[in-house]
Amino acid sequence: MKDVFFVERDPYAPIRHQYPVSRVLHEEKSEYQEILVLESPHFGKLLILDGVVQLDERYEFMYHEFIAHVPLYAHPDPQEVLIIGGGDGGTLREVLKHESVKRAVLVDIDRRVIEVSKEFFPTLSSGFDDPRATVINEDGYKYIQECEGEFDVVIVDSTDPVGFAHVLTTEDFFRFVNRALKEEGIFTAQTESLHYHLEMVVRIQKTLKKVFPVVDLYTSVVPIYAGYWWTYSIASKKHPVREPSREVKVSTKIYSEQMHRYAFLPEDLYGRILEGKFSF
Repeated sequence: MKDVFFVERDPYAPIRHQYPVSRVLHEEKSEYQEILVLESPHFGKLLILDGVVQLDERYEFMYHEFIAHVPLYAHPDPQEVLIIGGGDGGTLREVLKHESVKRAVLVDIDRRVIEVSKEFFPTLSSGFDDPRATVINEDGYKYIQECEGEFDVVIVDSTDPVGFAHVLTTEDFFRFVNRALKEEGIFTAQTESLHYHLEMVVRIQKTLKKVFPVVDLYTSVVPIYAGYWWTYSIASKKHPVREPSREVKVSTKIYSEQMHRYAFLPEDLYGRILEGKFSF
């Protein structure tokens, strides 16, 4: 294939990314979404859902390490972890690097995303074979309503929290999360670009503050996501989150004790953002 490009059709971003493509590896429409796997010369294999690139082989660690290790290292002893979404397996892989984790439950409604990841993204999906992993193909919003005091950490690794995934950013959902967490529990969710989705980031932060005593915002650079400066909203029932609570021992490419601290916005900037005194 020569001079062939995939143009991302992200309906929630003001820009369009264009990826050179060397091969189409897989294409299907599952019960829930379009699933596409492409090979790109610079990025390696790409996983695309409903026209939006979810991950690439080259840079995926810059997302998965931060969404997993910041909450797990903020917690003093994470043993039971729930991941909502994350069917590609990248977040699960990072969670299972923690020896303290005894059980990791991944709830993703679309089993085909998991199966496709196992076939085409073995470096991400390795965690599915870990005996500590439990995979449930169900609506995460419904699943969490049946949980009470069960998890140390809950991570929402969803597609864009707009459209059908909007329910994962509501006060009702956050109250279900709070109930599902143990007394020292911590919650994290990806909450889009600081550049292009600032109003949504602020809304989610303020909604979390209605439910949790400790709420904060951290970021990482994700080269394939529109806006690049990606946010994660984190909430805790008890523990502060800006410092790791334990020595970092897991093997990572970029996450570290220093990067944990640097990921959080300066407190004065964070305050101005929440007060509506900062804009791009």
